[in-house]
Amino acid sequence: MKEFLSPFGRLKLWPAVGAVALAFVFWAAARITGVDFAIWQLVLLSLAALLANSVVNGMRADTEKAPPLVTSTVNEPSWRPFTEVNRWEDRLIFAEAKPGRFEGTNAKRQLAEVASERLRLRRGLSLSNQPDQCRALLGDPTFLFLTEPAPDCPTPRQLGEYLQAIEEI
Repeated sequence: MKEFLSPFGRLKLWPAVGAVALAFVFWAAARITGVDFAIWQLVLLSLAALLANSVVNGMRADTEKAPPLVTSTVNEPSWRPFTEVNRWEDRLIFAEAKPGRFEGTNAKRQLAEVASERLRLRRGLSLSNQPDQCRALLGDPTFLFLTEPAPDCPTPRQLGEYLQAIEEI
């Protein structure tokens, strides 16, 4: 119930007692002057006024400033004008954040596809059909990265070396 009423402020006991007491004082003053009110109506009216005050106070803007938002990522993605690059960067960040899941992400598969396509177009080679020539062209670490299972994401330095080898094809 507290969560339900929390946006409307909190009613406390002593203000309610004070509102009822004020209703009795008003009722007594009215009886002395000769006006006849029902006491239950005055009590309900004073409690309704207290509730309205509580609702208005609950909807008032907070006076305390909210704490600053803190966001953290494994590595900060840089802004690039090409959406494909940003998508790859996000995939690599995800793969780095989840150890042991790099092989299951699309990042490695897409890197292997890019390398295979560059080998086919520029050298007429295939990673699966001519592995010895591709190994000599790419180098051992890059070739093993592209063909063998890699459970963890390479470090940014290693990834840079692999990408540089793929670009040099």
